[in-house]
Amino acid sequence: MSQRLVETGKRWVKNVFERISNELKDTVVIVHWDLQDNDPEYHLCFQIAGQDEEMLSFTRGTLRTCGKPDSDAVRQRVEATIRNRLHSVVYL
Repeated sequence: MSQRLVETGKRWVKNVFERISNELKDTVVIVHWDLQDNDPEYHLCFQIAGQDEEMLSFTRGTLRTCGKPDSDAVRQRVEATIRNRLHSVVYL
């Protein structure tokens, strides 16, 4: 059960990153991105054109919680973190 929630959480993070990237496509050109599985930490790595690679780290517990459909508070924090990092990298 726990691993299934982690997998669901990883898919959720990927979907959120793709959605936010698409929303920002007029100002952010993402060269590549990947969610790396380094259990117990997971790294969302991405590179914006002309900049160094960035990385956000998530714990297994965070992903497991994001894998639960009733975890709106944690999901909102993770989404805000991704959005804020993309904005901060673009508007340095």
